[in-house]
Amino acid sequence: MHKKKIILFHVLFWFINFFKDVIYGFQYYYFYESQYTLESLYKTTAIDFVRTLLTVALFYANASFLVPRLFGKGKYVLYAGSVLLLVGVFTPVHYLLETILLKYFSWSTYGREITMIWIYQSVLRASLMYIMLGIAYGYVVNYFKTQQEKKELEQAKLTTELAFLRSQINPHFLFNTINDIYSLTYQKSDLAPDALLKLSGLLRYMLRESEQQQVLLTKEADYLQDVVELQKIGLKGNAFIHFTTEGTIEGRQIAPLMLISFVENAFKHGVCTDPENPVTIALRVKNDTLHFTVFNLKNKDQKDRTGGIGLTNVRRRLELLYPEKHTLEITEDEHTFLVELSLQLNKTIVRANAKPAEPVLSEIY
Repeated sequence: MHKKKIILFHVLFWFINFFKDVIYGFQYYYFYESQYTLESLYKTTAIDFVRTLLTVALFYANASFLVPRLFGKGKYVLYAGSVLLLVGVFTPVHYLLETILLKYFSWSTYGREITMIWIYQSVLRASLMYIMLGIAYGYVVNYFKTQQEKKELEQAKLTTELAFLRSQINPHFLFNTINDIYSLTYQKSDLAPDALLKLSGLLRYMLRESEQQQVLLTKEADYLQDVVELQKIGLKGNAFIHFTTEGTIEGRQIAPLMLISFVENAFKHGVCTDPENPVTIALRVKNDTLHFTVFNLKNKDQKDRTGGIGLTNVRRRLELLYPEKHTLEITEDEHTFLVELSLQLNKTIVRANAKPAEPVLSEIY
């Protein structure tokens, strides 16, 4: 509930409580007192107002301080003593009010000679309902506060876990790329500047865009394209990789670096040099759903020493970011490995002039 609505509810509750006391006083004087005047109404209303303020102070002192610090922690004896002491603090003020009633109206709430002990007992009896309400209110407030703190803690854990998962993306590919660029530089190859430029773009994307919750799908596709190009450069023209995009990808959004692990897995553990069985990467958008597939032959000489950490991480990210909004199927046999991901994209405004992407084919022979 919104904070302003809560405050309004409290104000309304105490206004109704005050109005009830005013009506009660009016009825008493009207039916039982013959000398009741408009001035009497003003004075008794003022006294009822002060009484209400005292009740409000007692209620919130109990609900906001005593209940969470004593009652809520099982210190019941100390809580009971504190409540009795709190009532004792308010007793002199009530005594003063009763003195005013006797002096100006010749009438007392108690209908007898006023003593401090009688007023204390009366205040305690009258306060019991508000003390019980304070306990209930304190528990309710503490419950919602605990739930909110738990939610914030879970969100913090989620953010930390996602940051940790993102931090594990790309190390193998980056190390290989740096080595390839070093080799090209050493050989004074004309490909070195372009490779270095693409690598800087990848690093910039990883550092800047990865901190966002969502990025444009076009940027993610461009990132994958640069990764493919760097892989081709690393294999010195002996790479056979098909990368296609299809459908309206403009205006769509996706969590950053969500697809790269599948591509890196194909490069790391697959065969990229077979012209008859190229690595195939397809990105297609249809009806707000992303269909992403990666196919590759297995490299029998390449053993996975990481235990599939990359794919495990991306599975976890999908569970956290797209619960019940994705399907991931990984099919493999002795020779092939196939990833099929369907992902429900966030609905975003697509520009009126956005056109479906023409199938793009990227390959080197």
